[in-house]
Amino acid sequence: MADRHKNRLSRRGFLTHTSTAAGAAAATGLTGCAPAEQAAAKPGGRWQKPPDQRGKGNRQNLIFLNVDTFRADNLEAYGGNGLVKTPRLNKFAEDCVVFEDCYPEGLPTIPIRRVLMTGRRILPYHYFHQHEPVQTPGWHELYYEDQTVSETLNEAGYYTALIADIPHMQRPGKNFHRGYKYYEWTRGHEVDYYEQASHDEPEIVPAHYPQEYWDKWLEVDPGRPAFMKQYLANRARYEQECEAIIELTAKNVIGWLRRNSGKTPFFLHLEAFDPHEPWDPPKRFLDEYLPNATGPTYWEPPYSDIDVPPAAMERMRANYAGESMCVDYWLGEILDTVEELGLFDNSVVVFFSDHGALLGEQGQFMKGPTKIRRQVIHNPFLVRLPGKEKAGARASGFIQHPDVMPTLFNLLELDPPPRATGENLWGLVNGEASARDHLVQAYGWVGGVRTKDWQFSKIIDREKLGYDFETQLYDRAEDPDELTNVAGNRPDVVADLTAKMEAYLESGKELTLGSFHAREDYDGGDPDA
Repeated sequence: MADRHKNRLSRRGFLTHTSTAAGAAAATGLTGCAPAEQAAAKPGGRWQKPPDQRGKGNRQNLIFLNVDTFRADNLEAYGGNGLVKTPRLNKFAEDCVVFEDCYPEGLPTIPIRRVLMTGRRILPYHYFHQHEPVQTPGWHELYYEDQTVSETLNEAGYYTALIADIPHMQRPGKNFHRGYKYYEWTRGHEVDYYEQASHDEPEIVPAHYPQEYWDKWLEVDPGRPAFMKQYLANRARYEQECEAIIELTAKNVIGWLRRNSGKTPFFLHLEAFDPHEPWDPPKRFLDEYLPNATGPTYWEPPYSDIDVPPAAMERMRANYAGESMCVDYWLGEILDTVEELGLFDNSVVVFFSDHGALLGEQGQFMKGPTKIRRQVIHNPFLVRLPGKEKAGARASGFIQHPDVMPTLFNLLELDPPPRATGENLWGLVNGEASARDHLVQAYGWVGGVRTKDWQFSKIIDREKLGYDFETQLYDRAEDPDELTNVAGNRPDVVADLTAKMEAYLESGKELTLGSFHAREDYDGGDPDA
């Protein structure tokens, strides 16, 4: 087992290595932190409108329901984890094709959305300084050159709508609503400045954490009080009108469906942050796991590897289960509306999650560069076809996030945009063998490789990462929960998987670069040419 006390990261520590990342940007000569002459040598990009596909395709709707931090094994279709109850999504899964082996390429939240919205690989990462708290490679807006799902479907005559509550997608400067003819934001998650927090310190001890635990946390995460202050202010405001933000977002989706169900074909895209931490479920869902719970709430689990007492472990796991069950309930309300409006007859409906979370495995919670393991990287990917075609089918074989868009476009009988690098892997549903024997992932400056036999991760660049990390290797056959690190026993496997990771990263150095502004060469002609 890796020495988990070597990695004493704060909640944002794994995201905010600003000084080392800034050095990385200067070293690569990227705009934002590069010298002026280097920036001037990189002109803006040129965007090309996706091909006109009006009159093509089968004109089926696409409803894409994506949530954050929802483990695949929350669902019975993926074996269940014995903790989380998700009755409504379990019922939905019975009518779906289940992709068994879906994994991200780049993590976490924003890099994953960049991939899902473009069908384009993003590794190796490039770092651009952000005007926001989060500083990590790959965490930035869409490139100017990118052609998105929404822009492509616009050119096929689709009505396009994004309804989202993910705070990172909404920050000034981000452009993830690009190409949607309709978009709607729900505010209030996490450290979104939805409410003006008081300068006074909130009462955190003992309502939320015991004093001894809180003091240990502050040693590794001095910014914790500011986070809790903003979060508690937001919560006090939104709980005046809803039990959880997913309620407001789901009701926005339901309202859009009722107003627009007859305007076809349409692409409706939900991006919901829950069950992302803080895990603060409504009482009716928490009661399913800890009836009438008392004592500290432990709403925010630790990113840093600090000792978690048994009572805290139980409460955090119950909090996550309750939050996930709340998501299940409100997605069930959306799916019931889809059925009521008769939309299942002419719609491809997808349930997806970007990544999962550790729930105490190896004594750890949440995600992070040092936690590239099954519980974090295994994604649920459920596809319901019109008429329940292929209901109950299971597709085995590796599929990665860049493949999601091309695979779904195949179901609409449309072409993905030219910039997409992913593949249509619907053939897996028909029993075709996967051509891939491994997948490469990265979380910040830590890379990973997954094969049918192994899960591997190691530092890509130690100087840029800014802290030490022990190489990890898990034998998937002997250790399916990926709990025992055997890297020291198998140097041959470590060497082979390191070579695979490095080859993949080397192959994408230029491919994954882009610009954030247009070239200054418009001559009065077609601006999209």
